[in-house]
Amino acid sequence: MIIKFLLLMGLLPVFGAFLARKLLSDGAVRKDGEHEVSLTGGELVARILERGKASSVEVQLKTRPFLILGPERLIISPTLAESKRARDVAEAGLLAGMVLMSRQQAKVVRWRMWALKFGSAMPAFMTLVMFFAMVMGRLSPTLCFSLVAGILGVASVFLWLTLPVERAAAKVAAEMLEETALVARRSEGEMLGNLIRAMAWRRVMPGAVAWIGRK
Repeated sequence: MIIKFLLLMGLLPVFGAFLARKLLSDGAVRKDGEHEVSLTGGELVARILERGKASSVEVQLKTRPFLILGPERLIISPTLAESKRARDVAEAGLLAGMVLMSRQQAKVVRWRMWALKFGSAMPAFMTLVMFFAMVMGRLSPTLCFSLVAGILGVASVFLWLTLPVERAAAKVAAEMLEETALVARRSEGEMLGNLIRAMAWRRVMPGAVAWIGRK
């Protein structure tokens, strides 16, 4: 009974997150994500922060950062900062929106960042622990798998609960692109706005399994 409960608790939220990302993100990213746009991710970040009256925010480049941002600081990868690929530019724009949101609701943004870290680190750690427990014969393979599924489910629930703040950040950045002259062409602004909204759904799945179906 416990094993079945853990499997159900774990697999249902993950499956729901997988469907949400497929329906609300992957299609838009596949359609427009590979287009080249007229500005880089770093340029879009600077324009969004300036428009949001946050030009004092310190923006740093660092290889493979893990969502390091706050009311006065943003660290992005050189890839995002220098790329003109639409999906990269949109992701950078979403991060700028998160910075603006953190200046208004710092606590809920911190919860979102914690949920993302938990979703990446804890399932991986649990998998490692369960592997050794199974090898040493302390727990059965079925129970080990159920416990891993359970922690994935918990991570998914945390990601669902904190998702609204990232969607709100995406809305702020997207509306700037659609309603102001952040980019020269209106059609490009609308495309990037749609991509930013879609990118907000990319992290609805725990990072430990987000590679499933990734293009």
